[in-house]
Amino acid sequence: MTVEKVPVPRPAPGQVLVEVAAAGVNYADAIRRLGEYYPQPTVFPFTMGGEFTGKIVARGEGVTGHKEGDTVFALHNGGGYAEYAVAEQGALIPVPDGLDPVVGLALVIQGLTAVAILKDAGPVRPGDTVLVQAGGGGVGLLAVQLAKMYGAGRVIAMASTAEKRATALDHGADVAVDSSSDGWAAEAREATGGKGVDLVLEMTGGSVFTQSVDLLTDFGTVVVYGVAGREPPILAVEQLIPRNISVRAFNLHPYLMRPDFTAETLCELADHVAEGRLRVALGGRFTLETAQEMHRSMEARQTHGKLVVIPR
Repeated sequence: MTVEKVPVPRPAPGQVLVEVAAAGVNYADAIRRLGEYYPQPTVFPFTMGGEFTGKIVARGEGVTGHKEGDTVFALHNGGGYAEYAVAEQGALIPVPDGLDPVVGLALVIQGLTAVAILKDAGPVRPGDTVLVQAGGGGVGLLAVQLAKMYGAGRVIAMASTAEKRATALDHGADVAVDSSSDGWAAEAREATGGKGVDLVLEMTGGSVFTQSVDLLTDFGTVVVYGVAGREPPILAVEQLIPRNISVRAFNLHPYLMRPDFTAETLCELADHVAEGRLRVALGGRFTLETAQEMHRSMEARQTHGKLVVIPR
């Protein structure tokens, strides 16, 4: 990645131009940087950053309902690691009153993902034991807290470092297990008194997926929302049948196409933050010039919470 000066983009019909205050960083950015198909082919040169926040400074033809000066969250196919970026008007979300837009970036992709999994794709039921992979990450720390709010009886967080495990416990996890240890699954089962878990938020793939399925109780569910380990999960259907186990694949994008879901859920999350029920962990603020360092740290699993790029 390099920092270059390019012309300020012009909004096409149906688009707005946003003066970017901050861009959210996601693991998907690293995969896009590598040119892999996630969620679509990357054509270089490419400016990363699929989520950002800032003020609308210009509107293309036909834009209604948004005016210059409005502060918005924007979702787009890249462009956020910049001082200015364009977005379709249908991909804009007003920033709820009283919410710091930079803090709020942690609620857009990560927060909406956690809510959609726990309320819909899972969903978590009262008294359930929930296993949260990457429990020190952006989705993980929010999911730990939200699972408790939605009725989970016990939350087990997986994390690769002592610092991340301590952070997960500080955010409400009942138990934190070392995901870098070969014995993490046995440790998690022991924490349930041998029963296993009811719901797994799975984003690693490979053998971790297989062990997560083995950890489920009867009628348990694994929700797969990523493959950060870069090794695809292999599903043996015969494992599922005896215990009525479910495996659910999750992609946030179709949820984002439902304006009622995005707006209402963000307002709900903003209320939780304002009233102190939900804590947002910002794991680091980077500049465009330090974006390489940011990606290296993210890929080495040395970060926790939400990472943001501040272009100015």
